Amino acid sequence: MIRAAKIQDIPEILHVLQESIRSCVQDHQRVESKIQAWLENKTHSNLLLWMHYNDSWIYSVNQQTVGFIMVSDTGKILLNYTLPEMQHQGIGSALLNSAISHLKLRNLQQITLDSTQTAMSFYQKHGFQIRTYATPEQHTIPMIKYI
Repeated sequence: MIRAAKIQDIPEILHVLQESIRSCVQDHQRVESKIQAWLENKTHSNLLLWMHYNDSWIYSVNQQTVGFIMVSDTGKILLNYTLPEMQHQGIGSALLNSAISHLKLRNLQQITLDSTQTAMSFYQKHGFQIRTYATPEQHTIPMIKYI
């Protein structure tokens, strides 16, 4: 079930983010310093602030949060994570499609995001295109989808 994220969901959302980031081996090669740098700003207070200024939804199964997506008013997907053990079951696609539907109602022409190496094929499967290729010092790939 997809519903709007609430402040009370933050501990479970943080768990989803942490577990999902740890599973992005293509991006961090299991180097703990890289993982910690990625997780550094994924805190309760930051998530509270981000949720205040952006739209976000969770996907829950048996009343447990297993997926989370956050989008800005300008059509940028800021966060999109699913628990590793729940991936490849349509949860990420359902969250993404829900966010896209929401953004279409705002009459936006495009959706952007910065993808990890791990998630790039997922986004390409959903019609996103690479805007510019990442340079070696970049950790993400800018992508775009016209709606």
